[in-house]
Amino acid sequence: MNSLRSSAASLSLDDQDDVESLKRENQKLKEKIAQLESTAPPVSLEGGRETLEIPFEDIELDKQIGGGGFSLVYRALYKGTPVAVKRWFNPDLTDAVLQEFREEVLTLKDMRHPNVVQMIGACMRPPNLCIILEHLPYSLFYVLHESQIEVDRQRAINLSLDICRSFQYLHSRSPPVVHRDIKPANFLVDRAWKVKLCDFGLASNSHRQKGAGTPAYMAPELHAGKAYNEKVDVYAFGIMLNEFISRIVPWNYTPIADIKEGVMAGERPDIPLSCPRAMKNLIQDCWHQESSRRPSFAEIQDRLKQM
Repeated sequence: MNSLRSSAASLSLDDQDDVESLKRENQKLKEKIAQLESTAPPVSLEGGRETLEIPFEDIELDKQIGGGGFSLVYRALYKGTPVAVKRWFNPDLTDAVLQEFREEVLTLKDMRHPNVVQMIGACMRPPNLCIILEHLPYSLFYVLHESQIEVDRQRAINLSLDICRSFQYLHSRSPPVVHRDIKPANFLVDRAWKVKLCDFGLASNSHRQKGAGTPAYMAPELHAGKAYNEKVDVYAFGIMLNEFISRIVPWNYTPIADIKEGVMAGERPDIPLSCPRAMKNLIQDCWHQESSRRPSFAEIQDRLKQM
C-alpha cells in the first residue's frame, strides 16, 4: 500500500512538472508571435501608406459574412462604427498573396463613386492583412435568391442602372479598371435600394490570374485564356441581367467543365418567355460571343432608361 501511495505521489508530481513545462513553452510561443507581429514590416504601397493604415487592435471582428480565395469577410466595428473587414488568412503570406493584397488596396484607395463601396483603410502589417470597407446590410444575391423580396421589372431596371453607373466610372479610368467578377454576390444593397459594387480581388490593370473568375459569369475569351478587355464585364452583366428577370442562378449545379464548353460553343442561360423584347435584345447584345459586338455601359444605360 505504501508503495502504491508513493507511486501515485510520484506520478502526480511528474504530471505537475509537465503542466508547468507546457505553460512555459506556451508563453514563449506567445512572446515569439507577438515579436513577429511587432517587427514584421508593413506592406509597402505607392504613395501615402500612413493615410490608409489602421491598427488591427482598433478593429472588433464579429460574424463572418463571406469569403473566397485567400480571404474571409467579417462584420466588424471600427471605433464604434459598423464596417466590413476583408481579412487575408493564408498562413504562408507568399509574395503572390502579398501582391494580391497590395493590388486590391491600390485599386480601391482612389475609388470615389456613389455606386462603389468605399475603403476606409487597411491593416498592412502581416500577419493581420485587412481591408476595412463601409458596411451595407444586404448582398444582391440575398435579395434575388434568399429573400422573399419582390423585385419587379422597374426595380430591376433601377438596380441595373446603379450597376451601369459603377462600371461607367471604372471603365472611364485611365487605364480602365476591369472588375472581372461581376455577379450578384459582389453587389451590396442598402435600405434605400442603392447598389454598390464590391470585391476588387480580380480587378487590376494587369492581366494577372487570367483564368480566374466565377465560371457562370465568365466571357468566352476568359474561358479560352485569350486576351480580354472591359467587355468581359459587359458579358457578365448580361448574364446577371437575365438573372434579375428569371430569378434563377445561371448554370446552377452544372459542372465547371460543361459550363466552359457550353459558353465557348455559344450556349447561354434561357431567357424567360415573359421578358420584354427590348430587354431580351439588350441581354443578348451584352453576352454576344464576339466582345467587339457588346455595347458599352453608357449605351446600356441609355437603353435601360428607354424601357
